[in-house]
Amino acid sequence: MIPVWVIALIAALGAVCLALPLHIGMTGVCLLLLAAVLLALRILRKKNAPKLWSRLLTGLTAAGMAVIFGAMGYIAVQGQDSVMTKEQTPELIVVLGAQVQGDGPSLTLKKRLDKTLAFMRENPDKTVIVSGGQGPDEAYTEASVMARYLIEHGADASRIIEEDEASNTRENLLFSAKLAEAAGLDTSRVLIVTSDFHMCRAKYIARTLSMEPYGLASDTWPWILKVNYTLREVFAFCKAFWQARRG
Repeated sequence: MIPVWVIALIAALGAVCLALPLHIGMTGVCLLLLAAVLLALRILRKKNAPKLWSRLLTGLTAAGMAVIFGAMGYIAVQGQDSVMTKEQTPELIVVLGAQVQGDGPSLTLKKRLDKTLAFMRENPDKTVIVSGGQGPDEAYTEASVMARYLIEHGADASRIIEEDEASNTRENLLFSAKLAEAAGLDTSRVLIVTSDFHMCRAKYIARTLSMEPYGLASDTWPWILKVNYTLREVFAFCKAFWQARRG
């Protein structure tokens, strides 16, 4: 039987994850759920409940954790750069937005933009679309902040198109494709620039929009954020899958 202090420690860690302003709330929720399951198992054993209930709860928990960890592993594998030659590079290149802080990019967004800058230096003939609207807690559109950052770090403004209406990943890709079509670019294939944890879902959404996806993934730091965001993506991917099936 698992000691009470172990259950209390797991619950405390979960509460700390929720309380700290470090964007690791999903990890906190999962730790609290695990603590609740362990407490339920302890109560069932203390009350001499039929072993079937304990076995059922243990089995469901183990199966759930196996699915989640397996999905996290798949998301991590998908969060790698696509292997392609310059000739294979799509004409449609979309840099997905993320939170801005004041008039500058957050660390997550900065990493995406630095990845974009490296790509633009290596591919001087390519135009990129920076995509992201203005959230309720943002002073500027993500697209405008992204464009300004790229220009301030040496990118040619004529090679940047701003898409400033999107509020989610699907809209990022859909609205960007419309701008690309207006500019005469081929939208059957898309190169997505986003964070490693986000790439799997972004590629899936692109496929639902009849685009063949390729990816340039920026890394996530520190590691606890990557774990938390990858965990969150498991549930976000399920939501995207459900929305796509509903049309």
